[in-house]
Amino acid sequence: MITLVQLLIVALGLGCIVTTASAQGSATVEKISFEVEGAFERGAKVLGELRIPDSDRNRLPAVVIINSSPGFDGRGAFYAEALNQAGIATLEIDMFQGRGIPASPVHNLPHAYQSLRYLAAHPRVNSGRVGIMGFSWGAQVSLLTNSASLTRQYSDGGLSFAAHLPVYPQCWVFRTARSGKDPLLKPPIFREVTGRPVHILTGDKDDYDGPDGCQLFLEWLPAHARRYFSLTVYEGATFAWDSRFSSAVYEAGAKRGQGGIVNVIANSEIARQSRQLAVRFFSTSLGAE
Repeated sequence: MITLVQLLIVALGLGCIVTTASAQGSATVEKISFEVEGAFERGAKVLGELRIPDSDRNRLPAVVIINSSPGFDGRGAFYAEALNQAGIATLEIDMFQGRGIPASPVHNLPHAYQSLRYLAAHPRVNSGRVGIMGFSWGAQVSLLTNSASLTRQYSDGGLSFAAHLPVYPQCWVFRTARSGKDPLLKPPIFREVTGRPVHILTGDKDDYDGPDGCQLFLEWLPAHARRYFSLTVYEGATFAWDSRFSSAVYEAGAKRGQGGIVNVIANSEIARQSRQLAVRFFSTSLGAE
């Protein structure tokens, strides 16, 4: 029996193209799929949705959107539509296809950088104006891509992301890495950064980090790197405030790695604010205005 998930994967692999329209414009939508070279797991692939907004500009800025472990769950599309209306192309990617997350976000850097390479080669995309954003696990990937050493290691031909918007990353993971005990997240990863802007979004009710987890991360950064980072903390926002549904589950990574319940309270007003911020940030950083 063919399941709905299998049908979705087949559809994504066909490279079919459709056009979606809204009151403010339209975009050409292409389902894409490519294998990831040098990945940590065999047969790694990226499935994605490339959206190119209608525009008179020959080459557009673009944003790679990386979801967390659920894959395509509506969050990426929520931001992609607004970015498209601002004249920014988007490539929302699923790195997991239901397999769950790997041992470290470093394992997904090949997926991120090869998505960058894919966009850089696209005839409608400006290769020097490609940003990245992600949610939760994807947010950690989008943070790591600002590391100059990791960019040199995983990027092809010197390509780097032009702007980074991590949405509720687990910042405590990076602070813990300074002990040197993590074999993949070594302290030097943020000793040298790419010099591109990073803006972190988090909530003061986040059960992974608490109200000050990402602020402590910024204070841990070397002064010469910290100047490229900024932070917005939404008052009253839980982890994943832009989810479609509220929930509460036990997570081993909650409470800064001590384990506990992670509450998700969907908040449409804060989601609206974070989406507006995303559009402003990328419009300014990528020259879409």
